[in-house]
Amino acid sequence: MPGTHVSRVRSLYRRILQLHRVLPPDLKSLGDQYVKDEFRRHKTVGSDEAQRFLQEWEARFNLDPCCI
Repeated sequence: MPGTHVSRVRSLYRRILQLHRVLPPDLKSLGDQYVKDEFRRHKTVGSDEAQRFLQEWEARFNLDPCCI
């Protein structure tokens, strides 16, 4: 199961950074840094917290009109 979780996290992380490619350079930089910090901050949390973190980011990603 840990391998599946890691795969989901990496996939989501890549998709978010790909979305940022269309942003103006200053917003891209800000967004990229925010995402990197958030994912790094949650790298060592417990499994319940990690699951909640992943679900929240996936929900944000899926609700964004640009992602549909």
